[in-house]
Amino acid sequence: MNQNQATSLLLLAPDDQRGEYLRHLMRAASKDSEIISAARPDEALRKLTGASCSAAVAEGSDGLALIKAVSDAGLDVPVIFIAPDDEGDLFDLARAAGASEAIFRSELSPDTLQNALHYALLYRSQDGQTEGKEKHAEVVAMERTESLARLASSIAHEVRNPLSLIILAADFLAKPKPLTDAVRANVVNYLRHGASRIEEVVTSVLAACAPKELALEAHSTNEIIEEALLSVQSRAPAGIQVNFIKDCAANLPAVFVDRARMVDAVRHLLTNAIDAMPTGGDIGIKSYAQIFTSSERADWQREGWFRAGDVGVIIEISDTGHGIPEDKLNHIYELFFTTKPAGRGVGLGLATVKKIIQIHNGRIAITNRPKGGVLAMLTLKTAAHS
Repeated sequence: MNQNQATSLLLLAPDDQRGEYLRHLMRAASKDSEIISAARPDEALRKLTGASCSAAVAEGSDGLALIKAVSDAGLDVPVIFIAPDDEGDLFDLARAAGASEAIFRSELSPDTLQNALHYALLYRSQDGQTEGKEKHAEVVAMERTESLARLASSIAHEVRNPLSLIILAADFLAKPKPLTDAVRANVVNYLRHGASRIEEVVTSVLAACAPKELALEAHSTNEIIEEALLSVQSRAPAGIQVNFIKDCAANLPAVFVDRARMVDAVRHLLTNAIDAMPTGGDIGIKSYAQIFTSSERADWQREGWFRAGDVGVIIEISDTGHGIPEDKLNHIYELFFTTKPAGRGVGLGLATVKKIIQIHNGRIAITNRPKGGVLAMLTLKTAAHS
């Protein structure tokens, strides 16, 4: 950063190896600045109130809490937010709450942090405030335009092929020639196939963007898994061996869910696992209960998803495919994003799954397995803790 005078910057980070790494990055990004550290959001807010800090850098759920606290307190301090790569929802929440800049962990470097601090300080300065606001507005508008363009382009692409089938069938029917029963059946099949595909796309978009009201009841997790398994048994191509290896704990506590939607979520994950192994392989399905402790998943507890003493039910689905490219992991929940070959997926499955799990106040995590393949983990609240 090219600053005419030394500045004070606040870092909200734990006092551990991760925190030290962030401090190292901040020193590299702003060599002349004093780094003031805080380990908790309330401590960070006190230091921001009492010290003349020019900007703050914060990560994860603590960072989101600090952004909200700074906004509520009316402090004129820009906060740069660092989001875990698998928490795109936190990234969006931080931007909406007023973060001056947001960066995914995988994109974090001295250069990206230096640029973020530069624009944050530009925005804060009296002379540069208008320019900073205009830049921020331009970036937000550009992101929204690009997202809308991708969505429109993807919908058009997915609808165009089945629509061409319908037009082809309609043109054929318009010709003045008699039709045999066999030809008529083929034409009707074209029409139905095209219309069904369009309906599938529209239904998937609605499910991913605006799910209907839930019909919540207590259900068996293992029964949900069995129902989902039954619906994907014929998914693998003929001659391809896919082995389903189940390790489902008995006597699990019931989960409080909309059964049809949860079956759909598990079915999507199983379908993805099958499609990830075009030459066959093993799919592991595991279910078990877990009691959350005071030191586990602290970010989940702060957000009220799970508290110490709560019992959660975990569903794990793994495959032995090639995994997801690291540069694609940040995008897997985006609408119409897919790593599958053309014709094998619309790119709405994981977006739909994430929406279903979120509206159940559960959590989803998808990672690459060290030995290859993907592990999808769903964490659901039990009926007693919902």
